[in-house]
Amino acid sequence: MRLLIKKTLKRFSPKLFLHYRAYKGLIKNEKSYLYLTGWMQSFEEGVPQDQNKNPVPWMNYSAVKLLEERLNNNLSLFEFGSGYSTCFYASKVRNVISVEYDRNWYQFMESTLPANASLIFKDKDVDGGYCRTISSMTTNYDVVIVDGRDRVNCIKQSISALSSEGVILLDDSKRERYQEGVCFLIDRGFKALNLEGLKATGLGVDRTTVFYREGNCFGI
Repeated sequence: MRLLIKKTLKRFSPKLFLHYRAYKGLIKNEKSYLYLTGWMQSFEEGVPQDQNKNPVPWMNYSAVKLLEERLNNNLSLFEFGSGYSTCFYASKVRNVISVEYDRNWYQFMESTLPANASLIFKDKDVDGGYCRTISSMTTNYDVVIVDGRDRVNCIKQSISALSSEGVILLDDSKRERYQEGVCFLIDRGFKALNLEGLKATGLGVDRTTVFYREGNCFGI
């Protein structure tokens, strides 16, 4: 009977049959990409996590995979925009400093961070104190994550605080309003590696770009 239904669907409603196959292959199959990446878990709970409920950055899975492979405990990381990603980075690198503009989220995150992560509160502004948090530090960083507010100015301020082997990651780099920042880095000798795909709870194609120079800490 089941075989007959499938044959009937395939003959008289090929699009519905295709949807049925996709449902069986991706939604019902616990060994599918959606389960193995943690997308199903994230979609159900509304937070970015892997299949074991560990926090991951809210980036596409190609970018997350690169970070899992290339981050190590010798690296120092600065992050514009705190979140579940902050805990992920703290589990991989020597230390993390993250800047946050949302007071309620800042208070929530501050209570959950591990010992090697620090959080700085800055009011939301444009070309002001928020983007300059990184340039006011006395430390150079190996990895800078631009995933918060005022991203173009955050990019511009990050170069002076980048180590000689440092890389910059810009999330949502397909967005038109960030292209000034992309061009800014390329004009200063950075190469761009675009990583695209599905992100946790996402439904479309998202892009994260890694900007790097020769001899970088990611080995690319």
